[in-house]
Amino acid sequence: MMLLLIFLAVAVFAATFGWFSNAKENKLNRDIRNQLDQRERALNEREQFIKALPEKFEPGLLHGRKWLAHFIADADRALDDSIAHRLRFKSRPAQKAAQEVSEARAQRRVFKERAKFLEFQLLSYREYFPFLEEYEEMILDEAIRLSDNGDNLEALEDADPVLKYVPKAEFEQLSASERNQVALDRYLRSNLSQSAIGRFYERFLGYQFESKGWTVDYYGIVKGYEDLGRDLICRKDGKTIIVQAKCWAAEKLIHEKHIFQLFGTTQLYLMNNLGESLLPPEVKAIFVTTTSLSPVARQAAEWLKIEVRDNIALDKTYPMIKCNINQATRGRIYHLPFDQQYDRTKIVPSLGEMYARTVEEAESKGFRRAYRHVGPFT
Repeated sequence: MMLLLIFLAVAVFAATFGWFSNAKENKLNRDIRNQLDQRERALNEREQFIKALPEKFEPGLLHGRKWLAHFIADADRALDDSIAHRLRFKSRPAQKAAQEVSEARAQRRVFKERAKFLEFQLLSYREYFPFLEEYEEMILDEAIRLSDNGDNLEALEDADPVLKYVPKAEFEQLSASERNQVALDRYLRSNLSQSAIGRFYERFLGYQFESKGWTVDYYGIVKGYEDLGRDLICRKDGKTIIVQAKCWAAEKLIHEKHIFQLFGTTQLYLMNNLGESLLPPEVKAIFVTTTSLSPVARQAAEWLKIEVRDNIALDKTYPMIKCNINQATRGRIYHLPFDQQYDRTKIVPSLGEMYARTVEEAESKGFRRAYRHVGPFT
């Protein structure tokens, strides 16, 4: 009898344990299915979002960004609803608080959408009118007087570029020499855009050529997108060097298309500069980069007789104040890297012109800042 009771007890325990195990397993399976369903819905929503992107941006970039601003703000809706839901259905419901939170969160979504759209709008202005970025600090600092209903471009162009780096209040407290040096120091420490870094690199290479007696045209900076792949045109003793420069991250590779572009633009330069003698001028192409070339690009450069100077790092410590002498008036002026005529100014050491490292060095040699920013020479 005792054995029978023990057997029955074990049987009941086994059945109960099995039921609990099955229930636990079923709950686990349901949880897994729910998670899989949630992930599937998320993937479907992401797929629909990606499909909608091209269509939303077709009418225009700003139109697409407006839609994206609404999408980002609306993405908070689920979180907002869940907060209000918890307040309404907790053990001690807070209906009024839930309503207030719901309204406040809805207002927050509206503000977030507006803020995001304004951010995208400003980004569009910068993309379509990149010159505005150069004057951003002056405009926001109210460093110059601007008209509400007039064309302010001339006023911006006439303003001292030092104001981009020295706020108006500080500007007025410093001497001309002091604020010029402060502006140069801050320019060198600033986070430059990719295009500004590219210009910096071309200027650095131009300085090296000028130091060796070459006359340099900063063709790429002056011409912009119309440079035809000629960043620098260097001339000396009847010889010409066409330079294309690429200041890229070390992990990126230069591919053959850039070599082909340099070769093509060099041939075009030859064609346009044959002259009456029909004897081709002595022209050489040099490709300079901070990184390396792919094997195909290097092979192409060798075959097309393009000199390659790779892994040439940008050195921001070189002297970059251009000290120029007007050969007609003998006026001695210097240009800072952000001055309007900086890239149009050629430095010819044989004429007594030079690069200075500091404002003090330039002024000790008798050079003064360009007239339009410091007034008449004394």
